[in-house]
Amino acid sequence: MRTLVETDRNLEKYGLKDVSVHWNLSPEELQKITLEKGMGEETNNGTLAVNTGKFTGRSPQDRFLVKDEITADKVWWGNINKPISPENFKILYNEVTAYMSGKELYARDAYVCADPEYKMYVRTIAEYPW
Repeated sequence: MRTLVETDRNLEKYGLKDVSVHWNLSPEELQKITLEKGMGEETNNGTLAVNTGKFTGRSPQDRFLVKDEITADKVWWGNINKPISPENFKILYNEVTAYMSGKELYARDAYVCADPEYKMYVRTIAEYPW
């Protein structure tokens, strides 16, 4: 099943400047780069193992959603879905884009949900190939 989509590849519109981007690489290509950069090891059965440090798995207590006129009455707010103001989001967004600018990045354009009525296009941009 094909999940990649072709979209505008201009990352400056997100505030990312002077970046080198690898677009829509296959899992095999990403694994090869990870191994070449010494970021992981190949296991006996050929899968990739990466040491993520002391923070492993999900972090459900660190999930924040912008609370505004669109989300205020549509999100189940509580211990899992914590609100953040649009102003605080913008501050964090600017910090992240400043941090990622000038770096080698890995981007993937894909979609979630196979049903055409509910399909949503998503773009992930990461600092690491894994």
